[in-house]
Amino acid sequence: MCINTNREIPSNTRVGATTSSPPGEMEATSGRMARPSKSMTRLDVAERSDPNSLCLLIIGDNVYDCTRWQKNHPGGHLTIRALSGKDATDSFGGTHPHWVQERMLSKFLYAKLEPDNVRVASTTGTSTNTEANDPIKASEDETAILPRPLGVKDDEATLAFRSLTKEMEQAGLFETDYTFYYKKMAIYTGLFSLILTGVFCSESYLVHVLSGAMLGIFWQQMAFIGHDLGHNAVTHNRIYDSYLGVFVGNFCTGISIGWWKRSHNVHHIATNSCTYDPDIQHLPVFAVDPVLVTTKLFSTYANIYMPLSDITHVLVKYQQFLYYPVMAFARFNLYIQSLNHALRLSYYGTAGDLIWRQNLQIMSLAGFWTWLLALTLSLPTWESRVLFFLPAHMVAGILHVQITLSHFPMETYTGVTYDDSLNGYLRTQLATTLDVDCCTAMDWFHGGLQFQVEHHLWPRLPRHNLRRVKEILESFCKEHELVYNQASFFKANCMVMDTLRETAKSTKDFSELFHESANLIG
Repeated sequence: MCINTNREIPSNTRVGATTSSPPGEMEATSGRMARPSKSMTRLDVAERSDPNSLCLLIIGDNVYDCTRWQKNHPGGHLTIRALSGKDATDSFGGTHPHWVQERMLSKFLYAKLEPDNVRVASTTGTSTNTEANDPIKASEDETAILPRPLGVKDDEATLAFRSLTKEMEQAGLFETDYTFYYKKMAIYTGLFSLILTGVFCSESYLVHVLSGAMLGIFWQQMAFIGHDLGHNAVTHNRIYDSYLGVFVGNFCTGISIGWWKRSHNVHHIATNSCTYDPDIQHLPVFAVDPVLVTTKLFSTYANIYMPLSDITHVLVKYQQFLYYPVMAFARFNLYIQSLNHALRLSYYGTAGDLIWRQNLQIMSLAGFWTWLLALTLSLPTWESRVLFFLPAHMVAGILHVQITLSHFPMETYTGVTYDDSLNGYLRTQLATTLDVDCCTAMDWFHGGLQFQVEHHLWPRLPRHNLRRVKEILESFCKEHELVYNQASFFKANCMVMDTLRETAKSTKDFSELFHESANLIG
């Protein structure tokens, strides 16, 4: 399952065509923008851009230098580094409000983008299955190198997608209905009250188990709210949503909104990239692509090479059997990652991340552990405490299954796409994301995660409008002959199992592992 980032341009695609965005579409719209003194082709940008020295991004018809802005970027420096040398037009538009385009972009203007008919990429160096031929080399330097001819920058489907986005904005689909969230919070407050009643007003083991299960549901549902806030899809004000996210995420669930943004934002940019997306980098336990167990890849997220030991091969060999047990307790890993990020431990200590309100992040996480441990220890016996604590985390593990369903069985690749329309934002998100088909009555259970395709194309879209947009997107994909992936919850689980089972076949045989170990000893 691999997006071919080295694929050739179809014969009916004219590379030399001039394909600029519609007037004013994604161009920085401020009339005060200084006219750039230089111009560059897309190939120039790809060849000259380096995230460490000259981090260039294409947005609309301009090229922007974001080198110094990386560490100050509220969405994290990893998103900018991933897009170095790439066409960030649609990914930028999908994750930023209009005022950012109007007020901020002019500060980073570097060059004017030349029409495509000036120059095309060389066709040399197109051998496959080597690290050097990825769109962005999977190594520490992350230098963007294009190994194939460039295709059309903005094809008909891409331009239609931008027009559709404008129509959706004009129709008010990006506006939040706050009554939706008021009702949700009232329900969750009532749910937490039931949990407190079960803990403090009963000595029954069964009631304690049910209270723990309800706490797991509470965490699942609050995670959906935190997800909305993390994308600034509630108030659409980054500061307000961030403060609310600290309360909902850090204090109520123990998962740091700061860590989540660092991880999740780059997941949205490089969805299902084996080298960039942390959401599919789960070695030594899981691998969703054979390349993860046959090649030692560098994780740009963790800034380390992913483990590829004998233990990795053994665990991945049985990953289809480990999947659900690991998901049941995966929350503990998120606790560790949240604390490591807030305290700058592990690889977060050398990453130089901008941690928004770091002290508040730490205090709110401490607050979570204070109330959770106090609630657990208030139970009369150790048996009742275990029967409360473990079911809470096991039920919350459903969330981790839901998160992985939409991406584990989908297409994967190395490096970053976004070279042209053939592997641009629209097609990358459609190829790497799966919707879960369900009835309206189950929307509470999935919390918007059943509409991952729509969410990945329009991350700032309020959750309560996703079902309506799903119908719009299905019609759009049919009109432009684009693949739209969806499956039932049961079918999606089966697809994940098939993916894990197939990848497990790429691991080394026990005989091979034994001989390698014997040679090491000898």
